[in-house]
Amino acid sequence: MKSIIVFVAIFLASVFVDAKINAINEAQQSKRRCWSSGNGKLAQFWDEGSRIDRGKYWYECRNGELEPRGCFGENDERMFLYQTYMSNGYEIECALDAKGYLGFKFVSCTPDGQQKYKVGQTWEDSKKMYWFECKQDGPYLKIEVGGCITHDKTRHIKLGERYDFGEYSYECMRKYNGSIQMCSVGCIHKGQHYNVGQQWPDGEFLYYCKLNGGRCQKVCVGCQYRNKRLYDGDRYHKDETVYQCEVRSTKFGHKPVGCVIRDDGGSTVERVIGCKWYKTLPNAKVEQTCIVEDSKAMIKTLGCVFVYKGYDTLFLYPGTYTIWTQQMDKKSMGVACLDNNDEPRLETFDVSEIPTKTIGLKYDQPRG
Repeated sequence: MKSIIVFVAIFLASVFVDAKINAINEAQQSKRRCWSSGNGKLAQFWDEGSRIDRGKYWYECRNGELEPRGCFGENDERMFLYQTYMSNGYEIECALDAKGYLGFKFVSCTPDGQQKYKVGQTWEDSKKMYWFECKQDGPYLKIEVGGCITHDKTRHIKLGERYDFGEYSYECMRKYNGSIQMCSVGCIHKGQHYNVGQQWPDGEFLYYCKLNGGRCQKVCVGCQYRNKRLYDGDRYHKDETVYQCEVRSTKFGHKPVGCVIRDDGGSTVERVIGCKWYKTLPNAKVEQTCIVEDSKAMIKTLGCVFVYKGYDTLFLYPGTYTIWTQQMDKKSMGVACLDNNDEPRLETFDVSEIPTKTIGLKYDQPRG
């Protein structure tokens, strides 16, 4: 009986010790388990080493705490911490923030999904028309058009910046529809800059900076004479010539269009090219016309008309003479048409004076 009691006591003592050891082991084990929701389940204890997925991130249970291990990419692909993936032109990294929390970090711009650009770096489009920059935008990055590339493909021009190329000025502009374009904004003439709509004189002509089909163009719109601006059709007098400012799409110039005639009273009359008229003298009329010679208009004498008793009696060409045999005071006389020193005149003389009065003249038959 006594031996039975001793056995029972030993057994109970052994059970108590095992229970206490198990309780200690369970307590130690519970300290290494993690309490969390995840994997589509409500909050519960997770064993050491368990993997727990929570939204876009996943963890492992380590020593009773959730240890960040990675993220889920764009297509829910599991990725480890500090791995990256490409999305919509950007490289995105699974990373820890300053407080140790999992998150996504934009690390570079990759417009083609291959070449990577850090913040502040620039690149050009395939046609070398524009350049781009990778810029910080809060916690994100953004690809932004920085501006245009010069015509010779050597320089980057910022939006709103101007530069000169050839005889024109250009500005990199953002159009009303948001597009970026290098636009003509002015003309350059002998080192001077002129905006669209401005005029300027140069020598004998007047120029204008115009916009034609989106491009600037220097065109002649007028003439310049003695600090006076003239436009198409305007006239002026110079050296007895009437000049007209002529501006056409294919040519421009100072065109001689007439002669300046001064009468005895000092008044001036314009005679157009090809016009004919008579200059009246005491005993004659001189027929004249206006012609162009060496880019100047000039008066040319066509002939002299001898007037006798109010009638046009005979006609002589300049530089000729004749003998008028009809009776004038009952005798013949010589008649000459002289055009010396731009002072045309008809001269009559006695036939006995022919040897001295006709030197350098040519005889001609009188014409009625």
